[in-house]
Amino acid sequence: MASFRFKMVGGVLIGLLVLVAALALLGRPHETPRPAAESRAPDGAEVVAGPAGDAPAAAGRVSRSKGQSDWAFFFRAGDTLSRMTDGAVLGVVVRLERSHSFPDGSAGPAYVVRSADQREAVFDADELERSARIEAIRDLGRPAAKPSR
Repeated sequence: MASFRFKMVGGVLIGLLVLVAALALLGRPHETPRPAAESRAPDGAEVVAGPAGDAPAAAGRVSRSKGQSDWAFFFRAGDTLSRMTDGAVLGVVVRLERSHSFPDGSAGPAYVVRSADQREAVFDADELERSARIEAIRDLGRPAAKPSR
């Protein structure tokens, strides 16, 4: 009887191993890793390198913020942002602009973000809010709480 039990336990273990291997290989989509050199800013970004900061215009979805004068900004100055797609750090929000003139001739609200290498990039507000998330919040407005007695 003991050899029958060992055969059953062995068969079950081998079956589970085959099942796990099949799910691991077939269950998730095969992704090719992106090269590190291909890291880029999200759509709607304009890198400001000086007086002639020309960057290609964003293609794709139409921005809901362009032309708006009363845009409610989601991010604040001091927030550290990263891309939602791959988690790469974009930088720290330096300032919010109610009206920025973009290279394509349109104007609208924008975020100015400083990257780790101290370059500033201007992002369309709607495009950045759709493609970035807050990594860290720098809270400058609140003084430290005093302990109650």
